[in-house]
Amino acid sequence: MDNIGYPWLQAYWDKLSRYQQQDRLPSALMLVGDKALGLSAFATAFSQRTICLSVTTSGMACGVCESCLLFNAGNYPDFFHIEPEEGKKSIKIDVIRELIESLALSNQYAKPRMVIIDPADAMLHQASNSLLKTLEEPSDNTCLVLIAEKASKISATIRSRCQLITVKDIDLSKAKLWLEAEGCNQAEQYLNLSNHLPLLAYDLWKKEALAVRVGIFRDFMAMLNGQLDPLLFAEKCIGLKNLPALKWIMSWLTDAVKVESNVKNLHLINPDLKDDLKVLVEKLHLKNIHDLLDKLAQLINLESSQLNQQLLLEDFAIECYSLTIKRKV
Repeated sequence: MDNIGYPWLQAYWDKLSRYQQQDRLPSALMLVGDKALGLSAFATAFSQRTICLSVTTSGMACGVCESCLLFNAGNYPDFFHIEPEEGKKSIKIDVIRELIESLALSNQYAKPRMVIIDPADAMLHQASNSLLKTLEEPSDNTCLVLIAEKASKISATIRSRCQLITVKDIDLSKAKLWLEAEGCNQAEQYLNLSNHLPLLAYDLWKKEALAVRVGIFRDFMAMLNGQLDPLLFAEKCIGLKNLPALKWIMSWLTDAVKVESNVKNLHLINPDLKDDLKVLVEKLHLKNIHDLLDKLAQLINLESSQLNQQLLLEDFAIECYSLTIKRKV
């Protein structure tokens, strides 16, 4: 990690820096993007730059002034990082009320007071309503930074009072260099595998996910060839703890459609599997692949539900298997 949080976010750092240089830092910002982009670290780094007493010529926090030393020690009085309690998923109204009470007091330093709420959609309904009053009547010399994966998860009234910054077009060349510096010698493949989310790519690399993905792909093809029981395939997928098996299957089917349309390797999620993907198209009719993609999208949306995931996956595997058996008949 560097001084701006992560290097692939440089363009967004420059945008926020211009707000400061022109002395028009908004009273509320909302950073919208996947958590695997590193928005929490980015917001923290930006907060430190804002409170720094001696910003460097390159626009970074100096790290050695009184404010930076207090910030790095977790003792800076005008910085608040609101997040769910350990082991919890939501931010309760009591936490927001405490924040509002603190914001009612004067700043201890002349620099803007910084507040990060991460993730903003973790706020319970009452907490959101309580925060809304603060957004409608913002405290002097204070900037709230709300972080959300999807803006639609935040109430329209809160969104309307924030300067929205959607983070999606990142510098992939810098993400690749960062991964390589961390020791990953398959950075481009892992970025493809993670749908260009650098921190997810890093996590997958640590779990040697490329090799695992190839193994489960071989199992998928064996199932389509009638060489592996679909229930056993489903069991293997369920056994891949914390690895996105369903998203991998979706990427194979998506790439299979692209292969059928002669899309160049550059646009494939799994370019290393191109030859096998041609076989996949032969095994499953193109219309069947589109139907399976629709079903997969539904399964992925249900992953966080209380429904039995293994039964859902078994049903999907049996459908894939039956489609190839029907074609043989």
